[in-house]
Amino acid sequence: MRPGINDTETELLSSLKAGDEQAFTRIYKLYWEKLFFIAHKRLRSAEDCKEIVQNVFFILWQKRSQLEIQNLSVYLSAMTRYAVYRHLDNERRKAGLMQRFRRQKEGTEFPDIDNKQLLDLLIHFSEQLPENYRLIFLHHKLKDQPLESVAAQLSVSPRTAERYVSKVLNIIRHRLQKIGATIFSFFF
Repeated sequence: MRPGINDTETELLSSLKAGDEQAFTRIYKLYWEKLFFIAHKRLRSAEDCKEIVQNVFFILWQKRSQLEIQNLSVYLSAMTRYAVYRHLDNERRKAGLMQRFRRQKEGTEFPDIDNKQLLDLLIHFSEQLPENYRLIFLHHKLKDQPLESVAAQLSVSPRTAERYVSKVLNIIRHRLQKIGATIFSFFF
């Protein structure tokens, strides 16, 4: 027996590695509250914590055959902490982007466009994008799904998905500015 690990945990890990769903369920029941508590200490948002814990277990299941885990409790706790750090970093990045967007918006005068018309324009612009860009943009920005889950659905890394969204927003911003300039010149 390895130091710091008991026989039950060793059996669970080997069963998990073999793809045993009951072992995975037992691991989930044993650790989900602890992981939720770890996430909640930093985030204070039950919804975000649930999503992070769910994602940790999703990754554990996906990578079960490749993982060499010495101590399951320590491993899952570390996964959760790193997921929280990534979440906080993403939130800071989003807040910075929103602040930058607000500053840009204050400096640029766009004609007042109805929300439905703007949504139609965004969908029209997104139809001209490559498939992955379009899907990530539609699901994350228009359907308000978390970026990590959209990335997982499309089998791309969250970082790649962030780059896609950033590129799409730049393209759309550029096209909206062209439309704004065209409308402005048309009326004046």
